[in-house]
Amino acid sequence: MDSYNNGNPIGLGPRTRQPKKKFFRTLSILFTLCLLLIGGFIAYQYIKPKHQAETVKVTTIGQVPIATMEKARVEQWNGVTKKVAYLTFEDGPSALTTDILNSLTEQQVKATFFFIGSNIDAQPSIVKDVATAGHYIGLHSETHDYATIYKKKQYVPEMLSVQKKIHQLTGRSPLLTRPPYGSSPGISKSIAKDIVSADLRVWDWSIDSMDWYYKDSAKEVAKTVINRAEDPVEIILLHEQPQTLRALPAIIAGLKKKGYQFSIYDEDFHIPYNFVQQSNL
Repeated sequence: MDSYNNGNPIGLGPRTRQPKKKFFRTLSILFTLCLLLIGGFIAYQYIKPKHQAETVKVTTIGQVPIATMEKARVEQWNGVTKKVAYLTFEDGPSALTTDILNSLTEQQVKATFFFIGSNIDAQPSIVKDVATAGHYIGLHSETHDYATIYKKKQYVPEMLSVQKKIHQLTGRSPLLTRPPYGSSPGISKSIAKDIVSADLRVWDWSIDSMDWYYKDSAKEVAKTVINRAEDPVEIILLHEQPQTLRALPAIIAGLKKKGYQFSIYDEDFHIPYNFVQQSNL
């Protein structure tokens, strides 16, 4: 049997050639790899994290979320409305200012004082004492004269003069003013415009202690304040008078019993309150 016919059982003609096993093996491997790649891709689509599939489109800086840094005042705590009382003393500094400071210290309470320029000149050291004790010092004009302040429109010049004196003594330049005799009807539209231009603010009061009326009765002064305190925020008008000093412990005790906390004026949290009802003051 020759080599040509070797393997042919009949021995006639050329033998049938068989496909090479190596070729089929390679093709099978490639096919298997393709299946694995396709299967892996499909599986990845199902198991990849959802946040990777989501994209955020931002086309302008205005669309970028900005975190607010503004402070917020807490008005309620555990369902109870916060009640704050502001004790405000007018017409100082006086011979009684030191005694008032001592009384406030004993009661662990801070207050807001509105000083007159001419009184600052007479007792500059007391101004420093009030500031050092952590109380707020506001502006209450130079002359306390109605005609000069309102009719001659000297409200802003006088307040800025007092501000300068306080700055020289304490390093602070307070913005809050207390209008002598109240803002209405004295503060006209033109004066209000000047106040805004000077970046000053105005505070009247929600409770008049009547200490100017009850000159001989500290009891009536305290009773007036405590009975009238009803709103969540109360601004209480007091003067540096003997009856006021005597009434102070009872006022503080009575307001605490009604759930009030005490605070000083905060320029970062200005509460508009004026009789002329202008929200920009």
